[in-house]
Amino acid sequence: MPGLLSKPERQQLERLEDIIESWQAQLRDELAQDVGEHKSGSPLDIAYTERFVRTAQRLSSQVNKELPPDLDPEALAEIRGHLINGLEALNEIDETRPLDSIDSFVVHAEAVRHIVRDALDGQAKGDEADAGELLEGLSMQLPGVTRKELSELLGIGERQMQRLAKGGSTPSDRLRLVSRLVALLWRAWTPAGVVAWFYRRRRDLDGKPPIDILGDPDYERSLMVAARQGRAQHGS
Repeated sequence: MPGLLSKPERQQLERLEDIIESWQAQLRDELAQDVGEHKSGSPLDIAYTERFVRTAQRLSSQVNKELPPDLDPEALAEIRGHLINGLEALNEIDETRPLDSIDSFVVHAEAVRHIVRDALDGQAKGDEADAGELLEGLSMQLPGVTRKELSELLGIGERQMQRLAKGGSTPSDRLRLVSRLVALLWRAWTPAGVVAWFYRRRRDLDGKPPIDILGDPDYERSLMVAARQGRAQHGS
């Protein structure tokens, strides 16, 4: 299943998001100070512009180096595309209007942060190699959902689910997939709403409800896309 990250890789992405956020905060402070020292309409200080370009290059290199290799290939390509386009804007900087190129890079950097956050939101809570941890994560994210409801989502009996909850067992692909779908949905829906999402027929899934195709690997990516859309539509 593409896109599953180990704990160290998730922590790496979290550090990456922190780096981008810290840099953005520093940029806003420096930019506000530099603009404040100039009259309206006058160009930014050349030293500031050069410093910004060096920092942007360093940040881009750091982001590229710290991307987990197991991140979804499309996400990797999208991130690297934003980095390249952002740096190209700085390479073509107009000394009379440097803020245009700076703004362009900032927009691309923010897009990278959103992709990183989206990747983190789509990761299951717990260690994907341990069925017990995934079940514990599902219980935390879906309070009030009964064991019967959860076992039906996972396609196993309640007794088997109890045995898996003890930990140490390798999770099935379906348990990993359900954990990832819930990770995307739970912030935008109530626990009951998350469960109901699995039973609604969807045109983008060939008219099938997610519950019917959880075991079909051909639908994994479509299910993840549907969950992301569901989260967005409910204002997460």
